Amino acid sequence: MRCHVCEISAHKIYKPNNMSQSRTVKAGILASGTFLTTCVSLISAVVLARVLSMYDYATYKQTLLVYAFVSPLLMLGLPDALYYFLPGENKRPRSLLIENLLLLGFMAGLFSLFLLFGGNRLLAWRFKNPDLARMLLILAPYPLFMLPVSGLSACLIARNRVKQVAVFNVLSRLFMLATVLTAIMISRTPAAAIVGTVVATGIVFFPALKLMFAACNLGSWLPSTNSMWSQLKYAVPLGLAVMIGTISKSLDKMIVSSMCSPEQFAVYVNGAIEIPLIGILTGSVIAILIPDLVKLYKAAQYQELMELWHRAMVKCALLIFPIMIFLFVMAPEVMRILFSVKYENSAVPFRVYLLLLPIRITTFGAVFMAAGKNTLILYRVIVGLALNLVLSIILVKLVGAIGAAVATVIAIYVWNIPYCLFFIGKILHTGVFRIFPYQRLANILLIAVLPSVILVAGLVWDVSDIVKVITLGSLYSLAIILLYGWRKWVRLQEWRFKWGQI
Repeated sequence: MRCHVCEISAHKIYKPNNMSQSRTVKAGILASGTFLTTCVSLISAVVLARVLSMYDYATYKQTLLVYAFVSPLLMLGLPDALYYFLPGENKRPRSLLIENLLLLGFMAGLFSLFLLFGGNRLLAWRFKNPDLARMLLILAPYPLFMLPVSGLSACLIARNRVKQVAVFNVLSRLFMLATVLTAIMISRTPAAAIVGTVVATGIVFFPALKLMFAACNLGSWLPSTNSMWSQLKYAVPLGLAVMIGTISKSLDKMIVSSMCSPEQFAVYVNGAIEIPLIGILTGSVIAILIPDLVKLYKAAQYQELMELWHRAMVKCALLIFPIMIFLFVMAPEVMRILFSVKYENSAVPFRVYLLLLPIRITTFGAVFMAAGKNTLILYRVIVGLALNLVLSIILVKLVGAIGAAVATVIAIYVWNIPYCLFFIGKILHTGVFRIFPYQRLANILLIAVLPSVILVAGLVWDVSDIVKVITLGSLYSLAIILLYGWRKWVRLQEWRFKWGQI
């Protein structure tokens, strides 16, 4: 199977053709759509945490956690393969899409059968929650709808339809939210919430397919076994890495769910999250940059590749670092506002997870993917998963549920970061001390920390949580903008970022 993406002769020099603004606009469109869909998911969690008892809320979250944990294994990296095979393909994009959908549908069917024929009871026993067995039976059709269209974003982005991705994500999530909330208001049980989720996903499945086939409307409808095998050969190494990486992100929750009570799990799961905006921001930026990174690497323009990557890091850091500082100080107030007073202790794992934000300004895997070194991602996540598993079990036994969050942070900083720095240095033929724009990032972090005295001083203010968060957040944001303007990172008179002087 010949790949038409990023095809370039080794002797040619690739020039990004000065389209950084276009990339920024595309990334912004994609990020805004994903951000709004994440807000919808957060609203759903907020409502359910207040409507359901802590035990029922834990049961609902455990049910969805099962699919979230296993879905990377079922996907096998196939959705991401569309980023590689579809761009520039004009002969048989429709066949490529059908092959991808067939493979994903087959994996979805296997998991649904597993739940229907005893897997539900096995998982309920392992999670020490007998009610989970019935919830998983209700969930059984969900993979059949969700998995085949998991490649929608990759499909549309590869065919240069970024706006459609954003619009679809927002509208589909709003519809799913409305369906779930309607169901939960009719019957305030976790079963109603799961039924609403499955029904909404089944309805959204059809317009998703229509959009995908509209984007891939050329060529034969007949799949090719050779082409399917080509997709698998490309996707599986990357898919295994993504699978293990995603499992690593859910591992702490699985361990807490299996070693602690449902009530303890409910408190932990609300706090043990990475801020959705962060993954959305960096993920959208990197998704837009990957084609340029691939071309620069193939042209052996390593310095230009690193400069482009650095600019993306700096842009993300300008937003991420202040968010990290603000949320770390205001974590208890934020948890009470979102999930009520009974989840106030969720602030503890929430703060631990915030310690990961400094490295979330980029996606290291983008460089490995650009260089075609997907196996390096796989090796990294395998060792990281094993280390995380051992540390999590030990620390949960020693200090309780919070030990799982601490183990996750330790594993990432002790293993993942040094590994990535070492191999990216080799790939780009540079030293590890040039991989990050360390000085620029340190300056941004310092500027984000300085006005945090406003937040600390405001903690003694005796007002409602929501008034405190809004007021202090506004003052902190204003201080950040003024400091950015003072450093000439923002042109206040034009109200736009001036990235070049950072």
